[in-house]
Amino acid sequence: MKMFNQITLDKLSIGASTLCAIHCAVLPIMIALFPTLSVLPFDDHVFHEALVLMIVPMSLLAGVFGCSKHKDKLVLFGLISGLLLLILTTFLGHDLLGETGEKAFTLLATGILAAAHWRNFSLCRAQQCEH
Repeated sequence: MKMFNQITLDKLSIGASTLCAIHCAVLPIMIALFPTLSVLPFDDHVFHEALVLMIVPMSLLAGVFGCSKHKDKLVLFGLISGLLLLILTTFLGHDLLGETGEKAFTLLATGILAAAHWRNFSLCRAQQCEH
């Protein structure tokens, strides 16, 4: 069975970060428009923690594969800062920042992560490397 390569991991990480951002940004609007959605467990903090536990290993693997090849400091900085911000926001954000602050910082973290993965993906495609 073929292992996931760096490009696949970057794409999955971008997708997971986007899902997290959509969840934070769109769910309150959807619940306001469709109140029956509030009975579904979408707003559960466990969902956020599960997404982070999925995003962190994928991002780290993609970053290790890409950064070891490209040695791009911007990708490394984006991945580290995005992951740290996402982890801190997920586990401490609601208590320290409130609900609005938590959502804003989650969106910022996922945006940083997605941008870093996009750069990592683009560098790999430009160099036509295989990981």
